[in-house]
Amino acid sequence: MYTILLLVHTMTKLNYLSLFFLFSLTITFTSCKKDEDPPQQTNVQVKFNFQHYVGEEMVDFNSIKYTNAFGNLFSVETLKYFISDIRFKKADSTVILIDEEHYTDGMDESTLTFVPVTKITGGEYTSISFIFGLNEEKNVNGRYPNAPESNMEWPLAMGPGYHYMKLEGKIDSSGVINNYQAHTGATMGNQNFIELTLPASNINVTGNDMTVTIKMDINKWWENPNTFDLNMMTMVMGNQQIQQKLHDNGMDVFSLKSIN
Repeated sequence: MYTILLLVHTMTKLNYLSLFFLFSLTITFTSCKKDEDPPQQTNVQVKFNFQHYVGEEMVDFNSIKYTNAFGNLFSVETLKYFISDIRFKKADSTVILIDEEHYTDGMDESTLTFVPVTKITGGEYTSISFIFGLNEEKNVNGRYPNAPESNMEWPLAMGPGYHYMKLEGKIDSSGVINNYQAHTGATMGNQNFIELTLPASNINVTGNDMTVTIKMDINKWWENPNTFDLNMMTMVMGNQQIQQKLHDNGMDVFSLKSIN
């Protein structure tokens, strides 16, 4: 009888030890798992779409049918520009920089979409900002050896680098047709690129990709705070006074149309 009780006691003790061992192993494994596999942040691919309007109408190139604040009847025949250094600002003030440039030609559909190599992380964002044109560090000769970007070279006599924008068209002045050329760039050492911020409250980025549609209103180049007569918009590349006025007008040319 004593032998049986001893055997039962021994087996019970072994069972307790086994349970204790399994419990300890589970805790150890769980602890190690947390250390080895921290939560992963979502990498989100952003696609930008650029749309071009005159007022509320999407631009119809090569048609003399638009009227600006001065009263010019005009067309849009060329619209080419650079966008660079796109920044996404998070609710906690963290900023994610997309350190890339994009060339847009309003008449070339292949350039109206930009998919950067850089991805952003998930979270809540409060604004999107970018540079219209190129900053001084990037606006250097030879950066773009191939067309079409190479065709944006700025006249060397006025400074190195590239046009920020070529906006050209025709003006109908009582049946007399003239040309205008609104060319912007770094003139005589003056950096005229525009740093723009598009407020966008509560952008909650959770998926694997998102599409940002940005709208340019061409009429705004001519009206706020400076009203332009397009008959005077010729030979402006070396005119810093006009370059500054175009810079000032450009502050509200872009708006955030949608985020999907």
